[in-house]
Amino acid sequence: MSRDIKVMVTGVGGQGVIYLVDLLVSAATRSGIRVSTSEVHGLSQRGGSVNAGVTFGENTFGFVDQGEADYLIGLEFLEAQRHLSYLHSLSYAVIDNTRILPFSVSSEASTYPDTPELLAFLEEQIARVILIEDQLEEVNPLHRHLFVLGKATTLEGFPLTSHAIEKAIEEITRPALQEQNITLFRQGCGTDAGIKRHRAQGGQGDQTARSIV
Repeated sequence: MSRDIKVMVTGVGGQGVIYLVDLLVSAATRSGIRVSTSEVHGLSQRGGSVNAGVTFGENTFGFVDQGEADYLIGLEFLEAQRHLSYLHSLSYAVIDNTRILPFSVSSEASTYPDTPELLAFLEEQIARVILIEDQLEEVNPLHRHLFVLGKATTLEGFPLTSHAIEKAIEEITRPALQEQNITLFRQGCGTDAGIKRHRAQGGQGDQTARSIV
């Protein structure tokens, strides 16, 4: 690798944040890439906010500070919004439009973020954002994480190949789930239908990373 790369993974408990982090670590190890992870922050039980940093390269130690994440993998829309401060002007983001309403929203004490408004902001501030709006037949919304990871591998400069991640799925997944998980991952790697791709105008000329918030 020519440079160190930092990835932030965020979602809610039950969406597979920890599993995705384990896959990234396994794939990096298989690829001979030094990898470190931060502690998983948040409530891992179903519905609680969960996030973790994964860093790749010789001089990284798992810690991702605000304004340092090169990639954001957002498994839930609100949680992605909550972590925008970790991005910089050259960052890439893949965000699933899955919505798991927190109690404050379901009780009408607060409102859910506006999708077009957030996308418009990111279009102006980072290198590229992909919003996933696919309706996956017979797939539980809490099992979409592999599709999202597959889509992340299509982003320019992502540190791991799809082949390495497939091998990691085979290595750490129970045999009964391997075929299903690989199928979902491959769909994310190769399916474009229903996906809105936005390329930001800012940052294309100035290649100096800067905080966006």
